Amino acid sequence: ADKTLKLWESAVLLPLRWTKHGWEILFEVRSSRMHWQPGDICFPGGHREETDATLLTTALRETREELGIPEEKIQVLGPLDYFYGYSGPLVYPFAGILPDKTPLTIDKNEVAEVFAVPLKDLLAIAPVVGKVDIGTRQQLGFPTQWAYGFQEGWNVRTTFEVFFYPWKGRIIWGITARVLHQFLDRVRKRGEVPGQAG
Repeated sequence: ADKTLKLWESAVLLPLRWTKHGWEILFEVRSSRMHWQPGDICFPGGHREETDATLLTTALRETREELGIPEEKIQVLGPLDYFYGYSGPLVYPFAGILPDKTPLTIDKNEVAEVFAVPLKDLLAIAPVVGKVDIGTRQQLGFPTQWAYGFQEGWNVRTTFEVFFYPWKGRIIWGITARVLHQFLDRVRKRGEVPGQAG
């Protein structure tokens, strides 16, 4: 089997909602029936399908499928920075505002529960930051005499940060926390939700 690194495109929506207490961000808990990362906290999103015209289409379609909110009712604020997820996907995040009076229809096959966290609470959290090294190591029989620059054992190629946001007994981390972290950075720099109407 071909074990070449497979990159695949995915898109997620960071969903905002305005309440009488101010802005809040919605998070999903993945269903225990899911094969990939069951029980993890995430944003709505997933693989780009061939029928998706754009990556924004993917994010909005997945939000409709998972939360039951029609695409046309979501006010898209715009894209956040895309990045390579260390587990394989190229992740394209978008931020959008959900309609405040539209009830959620949750797809229980994919989503165990949905919870909301006030934006002001998230802005007050100092995330725990862990660092991960990604490296290469030659296998037995590798022709080291022809490959200059290889040291014995592991060769660190890059280091990346993993963010952990603890909130009321839950831990938001991984790709979701990376999307959240850059969104919160933008809010801090602007002093408001980026692109909001009004």
